[in-house]
Amino acid sequence: MNLSRNSYNHIKSFEDFESEKMKLYYQIRLSEKKLELRYIELVSFLNPMRLVPFLVSSWLTPLAVSFRDLIVGFFTRSSQPTNNREQTEKE
Repeated sequence: MNLSRNSYNHIKSFEDFESEKMKLYYQIRLSEKKLELRYIELVSFLNPMRLVPFLVSSWLTPLAVSFRDLIVGFFTRSSQPTNNREQTEKE
């Protein structure tokens, strides 16, 4: 930490000191409350009642999409030759 830089040069009286003290106090309280909120968010996210459904849904979504694509691909491939056969029969 560089001690030569003084960020409190603006303090010239006891009133300035008191206002700076209150400002720092409120900054500390704000950062404590932000930390508490982050902790509550983390605890609620790691709650097993919410974590398990989240993990299952995040794993099942790609599997469901690939399964759907497989089924759609199967039916579109099987319908294409019948369309080709119908066109050749019409000619």
